[in-house]
Amino acid sequence: MLALIPCRGAILSVSPPLLLALLNLPSKAGAVLLLDFPIQQIEGNLVTPIIREKQVSLLPAYTLALLTAFGFLFGFLGLFLALPILIVIQIWVKEVLIKDILDPWQTAPSEPVNNP
Repeated sequence: MLALIPCRGAILSVSPPLLLALLNLPSKAGAVLLLDFPIQQIEGNLVTPIIREKQVSLLPAYTLALLTAFGFLFGFLGLFLALPILIVIQIWVKEVLIKDILDPWQTAPSEPVNNP
């Protein structure tokens, strides 16, 4: 669940395995950190941005600005809700504003002229 929070979720998600490793053997905690860091970096910096850009076409500036604003205004819950709200707004703008309102303003294509 913590991995759903952009940016900070990866840091928070390492705490449960780290605590379990500390309970078992303290040397395992270092191994957990050494293994988790490259995995989180690859996932957070390569895999997730590629998938997000292809699926939703979100600009990184919008994402960071909205995460900052929602995190500041609504706290921890705002970090969960920021991206879904941005995606809903983006889809609404495309479907309602662009397709329904602006498309009728486009001129109809002219019919081809039959030349003998």
